[in-house]
Amino acid sequence: MMNRRQVDVLILRGVENSKYISGFFHNGANLGYRPFCVFYFRDETIDPAFIVPAVDLHLAMDSTWIKDVRAYAMAEFFTDVKTHFYEDFFEAAAAVLAERKVKALRVGTEGDALTYGFHEKFYQWLKDAGHTPVDVGFDLEIVRMAKTPEEIARLRRATEITIKAHESFRAAIKPGSTDEDLHRVATMRMMQEGAHQIRFINIGCGPKTSFTAHSPFPIGHTMKRGDFVKVDMGAIYGGYYADFVRSYFIGEASQRQKDIWKWLNDVQIEVALNLKPGMVGGEIFESYYNKISKYLDNYPREFIGHGIGLGSHEQPRMNRVNRTVLEANSVVCLEASYYHDGVRHHTEETLLVKEYGVEWWTEHCPRELIVPV
Repeated sequence: MMNRRQVDVLILRGVENSKYISGFFHNGANLGYRPFCVFYFRDETIDPAFIVPAVDLHLAMDSTWIKDVRAYAMAEFFTDVKTHFYEDFFEAAAAVLAERKVKALRVGTEGDALTYGFHEKFYQWLKDAGHTPVDVGFDLEIVRMAKTPEEIARLRRATEITIKAHESFRAAIKPGSTDEDLHRVATMRMMQEGAHQIRFINIGCGPKTSFTAHSPFPIGHTMKRGDFVKVDMGAIYGGYYADFVRSYFIGEASQRQKDIWKWLNDVQIEVALNLKPGMVGGEIFESYYNKISKYLDNYPREFIGHGIGLGSHEQPRMNRVNRTVLEANSVVCLEASYYHDGVRHHTEETLLVKEYGVEWWTEHCPRELIVPV
């Protein structure tokens, strides 16, 4: 990618990209005023560097493969590591480039993905130093699309843990219990199965949340016969995410609801099992849209799937205009939804696209619409 874009160095502070290059699965970069930045040179004879807040210096040194790890004063002015702390990130960055005696670089950056304040200051700093910024944000998404064996192992484990949590969730769906009970059992099962973190557990349950795509927390609804229950959930394992969805009715559902659920799942699974490298995001969308339109007019979805990895939505994003080419060893989520009679039917599957065929990781997670009571 760097050869193609004629980029001399990548300077990356995005949470996913800095983790991807450094191997340091830090939490601090979620605080926007604490940049973690990797300097990665196209010339392999020039050593990479990693600049982090002082408070994270020792852990970064222990975690990354990069030997040159530096810190700027942030949260702490001294730690157990006896070294110089720079006044701020830009002083440290200037030192890194000066020591490597590099000038007039084409610098790969994350462009519009950077926060506005940092973007303005960073680009001015590059200009003043005689460097030229090049936005490679989309290119980096493509780089991260095809997964390494270790990434696949972590994603598979995160999905397995989430499937187990879903077993407990589904078993807890019954009249008299609450959406808080559902949230509790799913959370406990994720941790019991070895999740490192819980990414999200979005529950739609009862008339106040059945229509929602991402209800952020339970509201204390007591379930009764005929209620709709949906869960979109994902555990994190080794920094990598799981993501899939199931929807249910308690005890009974109308024939129309049954038909919608069947159509969504049938088409989704047909498209999923026919994924292969070389397909284009927009073509996958059109295939699904044309098939589902035989049953549901004016289908409302803008996209029907996405990649997953260090981020919950990665390339390829399968919408009508996306031209990203699907690669072997990509992990993708195909999803479908439809609103009817106050509820949002939603189903989502996770698959590994291999050179030949797919591994359907969520195949055995129940998708029967009605939970018996």
